[in-house]
Amino acid sequence: MSKFISLFCSVVALCSLLLIGCKDEIESETTIIAKINGEVIDRVALSINSIMYYEFEVNSTNKLSKIELYKKVAGVESKIYVAGSIIDQNPKITGSIDITSDMQLTLVAIDKDGNSSSKAITANIFVTTTAVTDITYTSAKAGGKVAEGVIGITARGICWDTKTTPSIDSSPKTTDGNGNGVFSSTVTNLMPGTTYFIRAYVIGKEGTVYGNEVTFKTLTPPVPAIPEGGFETPALASGFQIWPTGSAWTFGGGAGIQKNGSAYGAKPAPEGVQTGLFHGVSDVSQMITFTEGYFAVSLKAALRGTQKQAFEVLIDDVLVGTFAPASSDWEAFVSKTFSASAGPHKLAIKGTDPLGGGNGGFVDDVKLEYRNKP
Repeated sequence: MSKFISLFCSVVALCSLLLIGCKDEIESETTIIAKINGEVIDRVALSINSIMYYEFEVNSTNKLSKIELYKKVAGVESKIYVAGSIIDQNPKITGSIDITSDMQLTLVAIDKDGNSSSKAITANIFVTTTAVTDITYTSAKAGGKVAEGVIGITARGICWDTKTTPSIDSSPKTTDGNGNGVFSSTVTNLMPGTTYFIRAYVIGKEGTVYGNEVTFKTLTPPVPAIPEGGFETPALASGFQIWPTGSAWTFGGGAGIQKNGSAYGAKPAPEGVQTGLFHGVSDVSQMITFTEGYFAVSLKAALRGTQKQAFEVLIDDVLVGTFAPASSDWEAFVSKTFSASAGPHKLAIKGTDPLGGGNGGFVDDVKLEYRNKP
């Protein structure tokens, strides 16, 4: 009988140990249920600059000592929430966060015995506009990326404009297939030297969703310099000279150059120490090699004392500007915008002497300025 009692006690003790072990396993069990925007899911696609509402429900059979929430963006992780000395075994962690890029939130729950459990949720940008590359005077390469797992995409592409927030309803656009993943397009017929705003878009069950806005500027063609725009050649010792030689300009009528302090009485030159001199009906001209594009001619002009002189600017004998300075003080003038093909074109400046009688005036600092298409 004693052997039986001993054996019985041993069995009872073993069962007790097993029960204790099972009880420990149950006490250390922690589960985490995650919700995004009210749904029990661990991944969601959202539009740029939207708000994600998250909820982590922790269920533990043991007391919790700490809960930590981490955010990871572009591979960089940061802790955004910590709660210690937690008595409640079933806490809920809720909040909202702005979605400006792909993001992962991870909740870590640690019980009083040091056991940890974690749950991660991921928010992907529905569609992202990729960087613009291969920028030229009139074209660029752009595209987008539709988040993995997004279904029902019937169209995708990019739209652009010279104004912010381009849309497919009011701006030029491309159509680049459907579905998720990466896509790209080459945008053409752009204006040189112009700032553009571009966004990727997708059309699906969510309607039209746009990506982030990207800004780029097309290249500006080189502006041809005007040789002797300051009329500094030939260099005069003093005074003035009609029909000088050795200059890039060809002088006609009563045109020439004058130096500060000459008898013509011009105020000091705005550029250098010499200016163009226009006496009566007169003109200067030269051939300039243009790059293709849109341009304007800028110059400074002044009258000789109280005399009256007016000036015309012509490109290939086509009038692009008429200027009438009001006094002997230098004034800045700019012609209207004109187009030019690549190659040589004639620039001419004429003194028209509108009242007759040989009135005088001065021109200096002649330049070409690049312009966008008017």
